[in-house]
Amino acid sequence: MLLALTVTTFLACSVEDPWSPYKSKATLSRTTLGWDEQSVTLTTSGDARFDWSAAIVEGYEWASFSDSNEQITKKGKVGTTATIYLTTNTTTDSRTATLQIKFTDGYSEVFTFEQYGVPENSFYDRNWAEQPEMIDNEDLIHKTYYTTLSNGKYVRNYSICYDTDKLVSHWVAYPLHSCYVSPSLSRTNAWAFDPALPVNIQQNIVSGGYNDGGNRQLDRGHMLPSASRYSTYETNAQTFYATNMMPQNSTFNQGIWGQLEGKVRGAICADTLYVVVGTLFEDGQKFTSRGRTIARPSHCYKLLLRTKAGNTKKSISQITNADEIKAIGFLYENQASADKVEHRNAVVSIAEIEKRAGVTFFRNLNPAIAEKVKSQKNINDWSNF
Repeated sequence: MLLALTVTTFLACSVEDPWSPYKSKATLSRTTLGWDEQSVTLTTSGDARFDWSAAIVEGYEWASFSDSNEQITKKGKVGTTATIYLTTNTTTDSRTATLQIKFTDGYSEVFTFEQYGVPENSFYDRNWAEQPEMIDNEDLIHKTYYTTLSNGKYVRNYSICYDTDKLVSHWVAYPLHSCYVSPSLSRTNAWAFDPALPVNIQQNIVSGGYNDGGNRQLDRGHMLPSASRYSTYETNAQTFYATNMMPQNSTFNQGIWGQLEGKVRGAICADTLYVVVGTLFEDGQKFTSRGRTIARPSHCYKLLLRTKAGNTKKSISQITNADEIKAIGFLYENQASADKVEHRNAVVSIAEIEKRAGVTFFRNLNPAIAEKVKSQKNINDWSNF
């Protein structure tokens, strides 16, 4: 009888797998993070009768279970999730944090995750079709902002060439695809200083528009439009950084320019649409707002480039036939009178803007076809305009 009892007990243990006594499990959604990623998700699974407790034991200066960055411990039932909130890494150095989790069935695990530092122009080694040449000037800062879309992909949001003397970007370049605009979330109005740059070299648009010095006719004009980034809260909130704002005449911004932004979104295709929005400063005008001297753009432009077919699945840099690509530019004076200028009367070639701005745009075009592509300005190629 004793032998039979022993065998029965052994069989029972075998069914439950004696080598894996714990049913609890924990996972992190990511262990490597971009410098401006704002959260990571902790997921637990196993027997719901058990509980878990977690603590951030290293890196709690920038990682927390609350968005106020004050909670370093968290408890829950097995099967629940928790969000770990991160502050932006404004340094160029990577940093790590350590998370320890314990379950009441005895299982425990330790995770280490890393957040990268701000890239120092390293993105210029990338083959992004919208990317202009970097301008060599000590007053200029070139940066790229990254985001996680609703589909879970970590991607570039946009790049800037920001002028620390003018307090306005010369250009903002970005890809445009359906994944950036869906699902159709609401505008965040998350006006903020760019967390990657010192506050004292930015426009103060956080407290309101340009309402000092008699400049109430100027809007905080988005260079990358808010409505072109509706995928997630973070994706949209980044468009409200001060470095993405240009002082625009209110009538012009809310009229024909806003219509142009909508037309551009109407040109989205299966292939990516590449866009550069920029400013010219040809009249030397400046104004003061909240104690800061800001250059007022004389002109605003928008440059577009994509495949003609729209569904080639080809990289722009690999295309060797200029007839496979369509490109166009639009140039407006930053005045109320510009609101009466129809889109077809504002058409220019990319080559024309290159001469006036002193910038080489779409630098990753095949050199053999770049000149021909940049000379295009046929609005009839763009049926939605």
